[in-house]
Amino acid sequence: MLLLASTSDLLRVTTGQAVSSVHVHASWVDMLAAAVTPGRTNTPPITTATTTTVVASPAASTFRTVKTLTVRNTHASSSVDVTVVHTDGTNAMELVKATLSAGDSLHYDEHNGFTVRDNRGRVIMRSDGFVAAAVQSLNTVILASDVTNNNAVANTIANVTGLAFPTSPNETYWFEFVIAYTSAATTTGSRWSITGPSSPSLLHYRSEYTLAATTTSLNSATAYDIPAACNATSLTAGNIATLWGIIRTAGTGGDVTARFASEVASSAIVAKAGSACRWMRTL
Repeated sequence: MLLLASTSDLLRVTTGQAVSSVHVHASWVDMLAAAVTPGRTNTPPITTATTTTVVASPAASTFRTVKTLTVRNTHASSSVDVTVVHTDGTNAMELVKATLSAGDSLHYDEHNGFTVRDNRGRVIMRSDGFVAAAVQSLNTVILASDVTNNNAVANTIANVTGLAFPTSPNETYWFEFVIAYTSAATTTGSRWSITGPSSPSLLHYRSEYTLAATTTSLNSATAYDIPAACNATSLTAGNIATLWGIIRTAGTGGDVTARFASEVASSAIVAKAGSACRWMRTL
């Protein structure tokens, strides 16, 4: 449990960066003699790098037990560092620190302690480290909604937000992304790649995507965001991008995420809902 036992005790959240909105909710119970009173706190969205009180001090002679705490990064693309701090008015003790990718939440409850969850509520990290996928167990991720890249600067690569899988340190993964996409014009080409945790000890992958009805671009790579340039053409509909390969992480884990760019400024390439990723931890 997280216990506030004096009128000086507070629970705080420190955000390391300014993002558009960090949402915090806490549910708690006050105990005064035999009286038990439930309560909750919804903190106004946090938009700056700051320290914010998210559970206030209890009244005199009252014990406040925090049952659940959720800190969610609602930004569409930026990550944020969050730290949960318990203070007694003199000593400020850091309980947990986590980097939340876009859409991720840091969650606490009395049964599971602190966990990090993705934008679908799946546990991707516990307070004792990353949750490892079972070896040779096939996992899938489905893109829930269309993602558009029509950046005003040509060839600006961006995440296919929602099409990613989590990795743990020092483990090996096989993966395949199959992405249906449309193009604003046949003269608007694209490029497709991946990004992931820093400095993998092994990264070999290929990408293949549409040029015309019977031709494709094919690329082999050992670094993220390869190729550096888009191809020159697409179909307006009926395009498929496939990315497949092997990655072995080093000392850090994190999401492996599909990426894409449009060859022409302000001309949309749209990754379509229903596109999928299959992945497996092999070692």
